[in-house]
Amino acid sequence: MFESIVLLCIQRFKGERTVSGIFNMLTGKRSSQTMQDAKAYQLDHLFGIFPELDRRRLDTLIDEMSHSGEIVLNEQSFPQITETSRQPSTQTFPYFKGMTWHEVVPAFISRLNLLVQASSNKEAGIQSYVAIVDNPAAQLWVKKVFATFQNKLARLNQSLYEELEKLLSAHDPVQAELFTHRLTGGGWIGLTLDQLKEKFRMSKEDVLLGLRHTYYYLFQQAKMNQDAYPVLHLCTRGLQASHLVTASAGKTYQLIAQGLSLEEIVTIRRLKKSTIQDHIVEAALVTPDFDVSPFLTVDQVAEINQKAIDLNTQRLKHIHQDLGGVYDYFEIRLALAHGRSTHIERKPLP
Repeated sequence: MFESIVLLCIQRFKGERTVSGIFNMLTGKRSSQTMQDAKAYQLDHLFGIFPELDRRRLDTLIDEMSHSGEIVLNEQSFPQITETSRQPSTQTFPYFKGMTWHEVVPAFISRLNLLVQASSNKEAGIQSYVAIVDNPAAQLWVKKVFATFQNKLARLNQSLYEELEKLLSAHDPVQAELFTHRLTGGGWIGLTLDQLKEKFRMSKEDVLLGLRHTYYYLFQQAKMNQDAYPVLHLCTRGLQASHLVTASAGKTYQLIAQGLSLEEIVTIRRLKKSTIQDHIVEAALVTPDFDVSPFLTVDQVAEINQKAIDLNTQRLKHIHQDLGGVYDYFEIRLALAHGRSTHIERKPLP
């Protein structure tokens, strides 16, 4: 799975982004550049799905792929797939929706693992144990659930088991087994990542991604089907989709909404002009109704996006040059960001 995901990133980036771009994408670096890349190259489903990724492991894999001939490094040391390379399948990980859910899935993981441990231990009569999740928010959440269902804990535990059994039986069998072997509760101690790696003869990266993909699957099924999965849905309560506007960008966005100019915002916020421009691009990426009219006309936005389509590239330098330098890099970035958020028609990527 790890190799397939990295290969897909390389394929989509088309030799226009560095290995650092892949790393930032998978670990979810909150920068306007990484977010724009996620949208532009149709990789937003992978944004932030692998926060544990070790950069050295990624570099090692890139070297291995290069030596095997699956990829080449171009003159700028940007990776590209070769004609003989495997074609990565997006069907390997259909439930990843990183751009939308990567910030809240960790809370769901903590809640679910701790609820399984606590409810299973309660059912088994185990009173004293160390919580598997060292997360005060998750621990408080489970205590509130127990207080609410104190007279129905046996039914809650049974429902949780049935819901998980139903969902996991319809899931990838290996990933389902990784998940169940990881659980702790009722006298059973879940396996460590190293133990899972050994038992299933998988790389640590594939173990982590298999587990994470299963959590995304459970989270989304539970979020959408409260009646079918009431206990799992309970674990998703209050966990809403991320709009990925950083706090600083949010402040800039508020000033823009008040009608202030770029220069006025720079003065008020005492930040570099380039930083404010980054904020504007970030807001345009995630806000479909973002008004770009203070900076670009509708026709200018269309012209820039059409040029990107014609050239089949997201390289700002190429677009800038082919448009004769009429637009600066900020204007090009903003137009492309607005195009991504409003789904301006573009050639589908493989």
